[in-house]
Amino acid sequence: MLQSLATVLRNVRPYSSMRDSIQIKRRPLPTTTSIEYTIPDDPYLLAKKFQQVSRSGKLDDAVAIVMQAKTRSQSPVVWNLVISSYARLGRLSRALRAFSEMRRRGFPPTQTTFTALLQACALGDSEKAVGIAEQTYKSMDTFGVRPSIINVNGLLSVYQRKHDMARALECFNELPSAGARAPSLATYTILASMCRRQISVLYEELAKLKSDHSKADQSTSDQSTSDQPFHFVSIEDNTSHSQRIAIVRHNIRQTFTTLLDIWATYASDAEQRATNLDSDTERLYFDTRLLKVVLKSCHSVYEDERALARKGFNIIAHVYGGMKRVDENGVVTNSVPLAVLLRESGDVEHVVLDADVLELAIGLCDRGKRYANIVRLWASLNEHFAKEVEPLRRRFADEIQEFTELTNTPNDPLQRKPPKITMFRKRRAALRTKAPASNQKE
Repeated sequence: MLQSLATVLRNVRPYSSMRDSIQIKRRPLPTTTSIEYTIPDDPYLLAKKFQQVSRSGKLDDAVAIVMQAKTRSQSPVVWNLVISSYARLGRLSRALRAFSEMRRRGFPPTQTTFTALLQACALGDSEKAVGIAEQTYKSMDTFGVRPSIINVNGLLSVYQRKHDMARALECFNELPSAGARAPSLATYTILASMCRRQISVLYEELAKLKSDHSKADQSTSDQSTSDQPFHFVSIEDNTSHSQRIAIVRHNIRQTFTTLLDIWATYASDAEQRATNLDSDTERLYFDTRLLKVVLKSCHSVYEDERALARKGFNIIAHVYGGMKRVDENGVVTNSVPLAVLLRESGDVEHVVLDADVLELAIGLCDRGKRYANIVRLWASLNEHFAKEVEPLRRRFADEIQEFTELTNTPNDPLQRKPPKITMFRKRRAALRTKAPASNQKE
């Protein structure tokens, strides 16, 4: 049986971490100000005073004002502001100290408190951040706070920042399919971004191995097991050079397959929530960020894993329509575009189409010489997303015209005209080779 909050507050040491096995050096919070300030006697005014002083670049003064204020003038909101301010700066030790001060004064933590602490773990540079984050998340039940998907995403952000893909996937697999802790778009985006970054890291390792024609340098292949997904193959010390290359290629393939599974889960989950109107689970919406991560990964692996990368054609067709989409059973379907379905199911406006995602989609079809797909995609966009396409029309008009001409050319290669889209291809190549954002913010 869980202890009551009063019992927990009595038994907890004010300056200890949430678990004795995890210790982190913490300095006391500032108690003196650089200039003299008036100390408000009202919690609301104290919160406003803290925000005013901290926004002027004097965070230590703002915290000192709170420390000098009487306990009756403080509130959980004020201490959440203190913890959040330290969290945004990645000052984990100070955030934990502020949490201890909050508990010592008898203020119960809220969901916002734990969200801020998890953010501090994600942005901090402590080697113990993952352990502290996990203990913070587990302690929510002890304080009578029910975790939400926002808190789960905070924990996943810690795993993302610390490149711990195995724990992130384990955490995701434990989430329910319905309720307050059902995955959100941010959940899927964080996981997809982790896969995207892991693919980039593996390709960097593969390039180093290829550049060494004799024996791979030990430093280029050392990978911490905590950074690997469950299906990764580890590289042993006595592995030959050719075997190392084969293992890295295998890990790239498995990571990309995981990314495709994440997308398929998101699409299925989003469609189910959009059509199940009686469910109390929050509906998923569509945003271009997740699709960009998937399409950039398709471009990254296209040369080595062409068959897998071409599954991006189905993803584009599923989202925007206009192409023949083949389902898991090999049946061609013409369902409502996913972006249309999710746009109609939500009240909040989100970016469903922009220039970057269109460049990536067209570029992927161009690499596969699917010129007809591009023409059909453009027609579908004009039909379903006329408002979003209008500002992009001038930018892509010439390119679409060239693809239309290529589609109508004879099948005989000798009669075809060479494409004049070199400039467009260079532009798309620059886009898809941008370094992925390894730190996805919530």
